[in-house]
Amino acid sequence: MSSKRLVMKFLSQKDMLAAGVTDMERCIDVMDEAFTLAGKGDYVMGGSTRNSHGQRVWFPKEPEFEGMPKGGPDQRFMSLPGYLGGRFRVCGNKWYGSNINNPKNHGLPRSILMMTLNDAETARPLAIMECNILSGMRTGAVVGLSARYLARDDSETLGVIAAGPISKYSTSAIVKALPSLKKVVVFDLNEEAAKRFCEQMSASLDIDVSMVAKFEDAVINQDVVTSAISGDITPLFEDKWLKEGSLLTLPGRANVENDYLRDAHVVPDCWEMQKTYKIEGLMLPEDERMIPHIQLHDMVDSGEIKESDIHDLGKVAAGSATINKNSSRKKYFISNGMILQDIAWGMTMYESAVEKGLGQELVMWDEPYMV
Repeated sequence: MSSKRLVMKFLSQKDMLAAGVTDMERCIDVMDEAFTLAGKGDYVMGGSTRNSHGQRVWFPKEPEFEGMPKGGPDQRFMSLPGYLGGRFRVCGNKWYGSNINNPKNHGLPRSILMMTLNDAETARPLAIMECNILSGMRTGAVVGLSARYLARDDSETLGVIAAGPISKYSTSAIVKALPSLKKVVVFDLNEEAAKRFCEQMSASLDIDVSMVAKFEDAVINQDVVTSAISGDITPLFEDKWLKEGSLLTLPGRANVENDYLRDAHVVPDCWEMQKTYKIEGLMLPEDERMIPHIQLHDMVDSGEIKESDIHDLGKVAAGSATINKNSSRKKYFISNGMILQDIAWGMTMYESAVEKGLGQELVMWDEPYMV
């Protein structure tokens, strides 16, 4: 019989680091597990479709009340609940707030994240943990996993657009996933950020990393291209720039040409989640709608792309869909993040923390006040 006493772990950033949260090779393998389970259907995410990315607090653009935050592209709070099966069999929720002015005005990261894990049967809380590193790691590891399944075996060059934290995680993961890589180039509008990227990545990854002066120079003739653009400007990746057989792998947004989408292998993280994004986005006023990859949705709706030709990365991982990664056909991976990834890496860190005796014990109660 289980104890009535409820005790959970609190894992600080220091605890998470000691538990191994920055182990990229292991994280990619755990993401492989999570995507395989997703491909088999052994998961539940939020919302009525069971495939919602999460529930967002939408602040109005012009608040009527003093103190209410003003809505904008990076002014939000979000809750991402879900369940992951397999060996995990746990529920989790990632809660975060984001403000693009945090670094400049407050010396804080743009987003501040925390993660909770609960026993899926009893709802007993297992852990509350710092989640900034965890979330960045899983985002990068998924990009690395896409390279494992979709990039050519003889890939030697990687082009990186934007030199921020997510690109650093993604670059680390791609280099780990593709031992054939020999050179990385990066473009960022902020030259100093690009220089710092080169210094940090070349030192940590032992690979040639250099900056380029133009956006297209980080795209043309690259075997793999990744982009994590933030801000208001989203440049166009011209089809003629993208090498035959190359992989364009996106933890963020991008503009591509219709011809590219028609001809490429289109591989989303979870197409049902992407469709739910559209359903939920259309409920908002037109000037507030944010529907990722709307171009792809429009081409599916018009019949230019068959939905049956879109294969989730999870289905590829699970073996129910096949992509010939060594063919000359271009590959296009889009990812907007699933709570399943956070649950998988979070549970792995929780188990590591228990084994190593890390974290603080928080007692919710010794005995419930009422049953």
